Amino acid sequence: MSFPKIIIDEKKFLHNIKVAQEICAEKGIEVLAVTKGFCGNRRMAELFAKGGIKFFGDSRLDNFEVYKDIKGHKQLLRLPQLDEIPRLVELCDSSLNSELETIKAISDYCLANNKTHEVIVMVDLGDRREGFLPEDTVEACGKIINEMKGVKLIGLGCNFGCYGGRIPSDEAMKIFADLNNEVQTKYNVKFSHISGGNSLSLHLVWENRMPKEVNILRMSFAMIFGTEDKYRKTIRNMHRDTFQCQAKVIEVKRKSSMPIGEPGLDAFGNIPTFEDIGDIDRVICAIGKIDTMFDAMIPLDKDMEILGGSSDHMIINVNKCKKQYKVGDIITFDLDWGSLLYLFNSSYVEKEFINKID
Repeated sequence: MSFPKIIIDEKKFLHNIKVAQEICAEKGIEVLAVTKGFCGNRRMAELFAKGGIKFFGDSRLDNFEVYKDIKGHKQLLRLPQLDEIPRLVELCDSSLNSELETIKAISDYCLANNKTHEVIVMVDLGDRREGFLPEDTVEACGKIINEMKGVKLIGLGCNFGCYGGRIPSDEAMKIFADLNNEVQTKYNVKFSHISGGNSLSLHLVWENRMPKEVNILRMSFAMIFGTEDKYRKTIRNMHRDTFQCQAKVIEVKRKSSMPIGEPGLDAFGNIPTFEDIGDIDRVICAIGKIDTMFDAMIPLDKDMEILGGSSDHMIINVNKCKKQYKVGDIITFDLDWGSLLYLFNSSYVEKEFINKID
């Protein structure tokens, strides 16, 4: 098996999927599994399906192509581009939307081609990524319902944490629930898909703070890492170590902590800064910034400190480590969202599945 590699424990992942569904099912909420972090890896979609997932979401249509034959509702999470509409309608049952121009284009395409497509209107409740502002939402929904007959508005959605880092508040969620009720009452429609956020909203479920109107949560982070987004604490009865990365040591040297010579730009156009702590024992691993996000890699050896690196090298301070590392040793890392994305997206990183499910 080649290195570097990301290791996926199928049994632990399946367990996390089932625990997440049990938590949500107690409140009448369905889990929509977000597959975008796996960058089109079919096996990951298969594992979600084996875990009983019936709703799948991704941000890239190319990824839906990989598992389009897997049964379930498919939802495009990133707002559609106008030139994507034919593929969108072919591959996806629904999409998140926040532009009337785009929704009208989807409607026109469906009418012209005898197709159907469902839309969820996104509401910006403070995180300042996509979405209509609350004060504009009801009117926008009216235009969709009354003027765009090629699409069906099936509900509203909201999102937190991904851009502004905002945590869903009781006030924001009340606004969201009230908007859903107002639109349904005003236009005499019944929503089937009220999407109350992502993994960052999961704590609202077990804290009994999620509005009763919400019946869908878009989720991936919690099932991947066994933690919730707000506190980064392990969710009871979930596994934290389902995904890990391993890289091999290719150099072991004792060197000065300070580079020598006139300072300039590094390989990425930045001016690096260094602290002079004298000579240090360092190892270089055969993994780089082309493969992963260093800030989101957590060595299992807690005495290690990742100093940085370049496109293909990771440099680690092992001064405080009890183990004496040598060339050929394997370094294991726990992951976070950023490192997982990079690792799955890198063609240079082996994907190894262990404890396989039939």
